Amino acid sequence: MVQARLLSAAEAAAFQACRLEALTLDPGAFAAAFEEEAARSLDEVAARLGQGAAFGAFIDGALVGTAGFAMPPLQKKCHKGLLWGVYVRGAARGRGLGRLLVGQVIEHALDRVEQLHATVVTTAAAARHLYRQLGFQTYGLEPRGLKVSDQYFDQELMVKLLR
Repeated sequence: MVQARLLSAAEAAAFQACRLEALTLDPGAFAAAFEEEAARSLDEVAARLGQGAAFGAFIDGALVGTAGFAMPPLQKKCHKGLLWGVYVRGAARGRGLGRLLVGQVIEHALDRVEQLHATVVTTAAAARHLYRQLGFQTYGLEPRGLKVSDQYFDQELMVKLLR
Protein backbone atom coordinates (compact mmCIF):
# COMPACT_ATOMS: atom_id res chain seq x y z
CA MET A 1 0.00 0.00 0.00
CA VAL A 2 1.30 3.47 -0.98
CA GLN A 3 0.71 6.44 1.32
CA ALA A 4 2.06 9.99 1.66
CA ARG A 5 1.60 12.08 4.80
CA LEU A 6 3.12 14.62 7.13
CA LEU A 7 5.93 13.14 9.20
CA SER A 8 5.89 13.39 12.99
CA ALA A 9 8.79 14.00 15.36
CA ALA A 10 8.55 10.32 16.35
CA GLU A 11 9.73 9.39 12.83
CA ALA A 12 13.04 11.24 13.16
CA ALA A 13 15.23 8.13 12.82
CA ALA A 14 13.53 6.97 9.60
CA PHE A 15 13.64 10.50 8.16
CA GLN A 16 17.31 10.94 9.03
CA ALA A 17 18.22 7.57 7.49
CA CYS A 18 16.42 8.46 4.25
CA ARG A 19 17.98 11.94 4.19
CA LEU A 20 21.50 10.61 4.77
CA GLU A 21 21.00 8.06 2.00
CA ALA A 22 19.99 10.86 -0.37
CA LEU A 23 23.02 12.95 0.54
CA THR A 24 25.33 9.95 0.13
CA LEU A 25 23.99 8.75 -3.22
CA ASP A 26 23.41 12.15 -4.84
CA PRO A 27 25.42 14.82 -3.00
CA GLY A 28 25.24 17.26 -5.91
CA ALA A 29 21.43 17.42 -5.80
CA PHE A 30 21.08 18.87 -2.30
CA ALA A 31 22.32 22.04 -0.61
CA ALA A 32 22.89 20.19 2.67
CA ALA A 33 26.11 18.22 3.10
CA PHE A 34 26.18 14.68 4.48
CA GLU A 35 28.57 15.74 7.25
CA GLU A 36 26.22 18.51 8.42
CA GLU A 37 23.17 16.26 8.49
CA ALA A 38 24.99 13.31 10.05
CA ALA A 39 26.13 15.57 12.90
CA ARG A 40 22.50 16.31 13.89
CA SER A 41 21.25 14.33 16.86
CA LEU A 42 17.92 12.52 16.64
CA ASP A 43 16.55 15.11 19.06
CA GLU A 44 17.53 17.89 16.63
CA VAL A 45 15.95 16.02 13.72
CA ALA A 46 12.79 15.42 15.75
CA ALA A 47 12.62 19.13 16.66
CA ARG A 48 13.03 20.03 12.98
CA LEU A 49 10.18 17.70 12.04
CA GLY A 50 8.03 19.10 14.84
CA GLN A 51 8.59 22.72 13.74
CA GLY A 52 8.37 22.42 9.98
CA ALA A 53 6.54 20.36 7.47
CA ALA A 54 8.26 17.29 6.09
CA PHE A 55 6.27 14.71 4.19
CA GLY A 56 7.03 11.05 3.75
CA ALA A 57 6.04 8.51 1.14
CA PHE A 58 5.51 5.01 2.47
CA ILE A 59 5.19 1.62 0.83
CA ASP A 60 3.80 -1.01 3.17
CA GLY A 61 4.74 1.14 6.14
CA ALA A 62 8.37 1.75 5.11
CA LEU A 63 9.56 5.30 4.46
CA VAL A 64 10.77 5.45 0.85
CA GLY A 65 10.72 9.17 0.07
CA THR A 66 10.67 12.64 1.54
CA ALA A 67 9.87 16.25 0.65
CA GLY A 68 9.85 19.33 2.83
CA PHE A 69 8.20 22.73 3.06
CA ALA A 70 9.72 25.78 4.75
CA MET A 71 8.85 29.43 5.13
CA PRO A 72 11.35 32.21 5.71
CA PRO A 73 11.02 33.92 9.10
CA LEU A 74 11.30 37.43 7.64
CA GLN A 75 8.05 39.41 7.46
CA LYS A 76 8.74 40.70 3.95
CA LYS A 77 9.44 37.20 2.64
CA CYS A 78 6.78 35.15 4.43
CA HIS A 79 4.59 35.12 1.30
CA LYS A 80 7.08 32.64 -0.20
CA GLY A 81 7.48 28.99 0.63
CA LEU A 82 10.31 26.64 -0.23
CA LEU A 83 10.12 23.07 -1.49
CA TRP A 84 13.20 21.21 -0.25
CA GLY A 85 14.70 17.76 0.18
CA VAL A 86 12.72 15.86 -2.45
CA TYR A 87 14.06 12.31 -2.61
CA VAL A 88 12.69 8.87 -3.50
CA ARG A 89 14.74 5.77 -2.79
CA GLY A 90 15.94 3.94 -5.90
CA ALA A 91 13.84 0.79 -5.50
CA ALA A 92 10.66 2.89 -5.17
CA ARG A 93 11.21 5.12 -8.19
CA GLY A 94 8.94 5.02 -11.21
CA ARG A 95 5.77 4.71 -9.11
CA GLY A 96 4.78 8.38 -9.02
CA LEU A 97 6.00 8.96 -5.47
CA GLY A 98 7.91 12.13 -6.35
CA ARG A 99 4.74 13.56 -7.85
CA LEU A 100 2.77 12.46 -4.78
CA LEU A 101 5.25 14.07 -2.37
CA VAL A 102 5.56 17.36 -4.26
CA GLY A 103 1.77 17.39 -4.55
CA GLN A 104 1.52 17.08 -0.77
CA VAL A 105 3.86 20.05 -0.34
CA ILE A 106 1.87 22.12 -2.86
CA GLU A 107 -1.38 21.27 -1.07
CA HIS A 108 0.16 22.19 2.28
CA ALA A 109 1.47 25.47 0.87
CA LEU A 110 -1.82 26.60 -0.69
CA ASP A 111 -3.26 28.28 2.39
CA ARG A 112 0.09 29.35 3.83
CA VAL A 113 1.96 31.17 1.06
CA GLU A 114 1.36 32.89 -2.25
CA GLN A 115 4.17 31.20 -4.13
CA LEU A 116 6.31 28.10 -3.80
CA HIS A 117 9.97 28.10 -4.80
CA ALA A 118 12.19 25.20 -5.77
CA THR A 119 15.85 25.01 -6.67
CA VAL A 120 17.03 22.06 -8.73
CA VAL A 121 20.42 21.20 -10.19
CA THR A 122 20.37 21.34 -13.95
CA THR A 123 21.60 17.75 -14.19
CA ALA A 124 18.43 16.45 -12.44
CA ALA A 125 16.34 16.07 -15.60
CA ALA A 126 13.59 13.99 -13.99
CA ALA A 127 13.07 16.47 -11.15
CA ARG A 128 13.06 19.46 -13.51
CA HIS A 129 10.50 17.71 -15.73
CA LEU A 130 8.29 16.83 -12.75
CA TYR A 131 8.34 20.37 -11.38
CA ARG A 132 7.39 21.79 -14.79
CA GLN A 133 4.52 19.30 -15.07
CA LEU A 134 3.27 20.47 -11.68
CA GLY A 135 3.24 24.12 -12.75
CA PHE A 136 6.63 25.43 -11.69
CA GLN A 137 8.24 27.96 -14.03
CA THR A 138 11.91 28.80 -14.38
CA TYR A 139 12.84 32.34 -13.41
CA GLY A 140 16.61 32.10 -13.27
CA LEU A 141 19.81 30.12 -13.30
CA GLU A 142 22.47 30.23 -10.64
CA PRO A 143 25.78 29.22 -12.19
CA ARG A 144 27.89 27.11 -9.84
CA GLY A 145 25.16 27.28 -7.19
CA LEU A 146 26.55 24.25 -5.36
CA LYS A 147 30.07 22.99 -4.92
CA VAL A 148 30.75 19.40 -3.90
CA SER A 149 34.48 18.80 -3.44
CA ASP A 150 35.88 20.33 -6.65
CA GLN A 151 32.74 19.89 -8.76
CA TYR A 152 30.25 22.69 -9.39
CA PHE A 153 26.53 22.32 -10.09
CA ASP A 154 24.36 24.95 -11.75
CA GLN A 155 20.93 25.41 -10.19
CA GLU A 156 17.66 26.22 -11.91
CA LEU A 157 15.47 28.55 -9.87
CA MET A 158 11.77 27.74 -10.17
CA VAL A 159 8.52 29.14 -8.79
CA LYS A 160 4.88 28.08 -8.73
CA LEU A 161 2.46 30.94 -8.18
CA LEU A 162 -0.33 29.70 -5.93
CA ARG A 163 -2.43 32.88 -5.71
